[in-house]
Amino acid sequence: MTLPLRRVAIAVGVGGIVLLAFALGWWGGDDGGRRPATAAAAPAWLLPKPIASDMSSYAQILAQNPPFGALAPNPISAEPQPTGSRNAALIEWRVGGIVMTETSRHLIILIRRPGENTIRSEIRHSGETLPDGSIVRTLEPANVTIDRQGAIVTIKMFAQN
Repeated sequence: MTLPLRRVAIAVGVGGIVLLAFALGWWGGDDGGRRPATAAAAPAWLLPKPIASDMSSYAQILAQNPPFGALAPNPISAEPQPTGSRNAALIEWRVGGIVMTETSRHLIILIRRPGENTIRSEIRHSGETLPDGSIVRTLEPANVTIDRQGAIVTIKMFAQN
């Protein structure tokens, strides 16, 4: 079987293009001694420098604008109070943060007991009670929903004061 001239010409043309591409690639790879002698002299990529955390500036930012707004003006006490008892101790609490992982969600609350100047933190999960008797219903990345004696209250993160 004989090949027509047209097919032979196409095969020769494609072969010539392949040889020309190989020759240009070989010639283009020759740098003529322009590269540095060692490859370690100019690394292509470096690890980014770690950022130094400045906890005092972070605390100052949070003190200027509390992430969950100011303390509630009239917190509800944790213990049941008899009617007419206005001098009963009130436990003040506020949301300190929400920690979310792949498997769980935690609510961090900051508590200050009456007569104390220290604030301590505690961790709560959905369904647990808060110091005022409220129950944590849902935890989302930007807000917390609580059940405060039958009233559903949503505390939003970075609320305007």
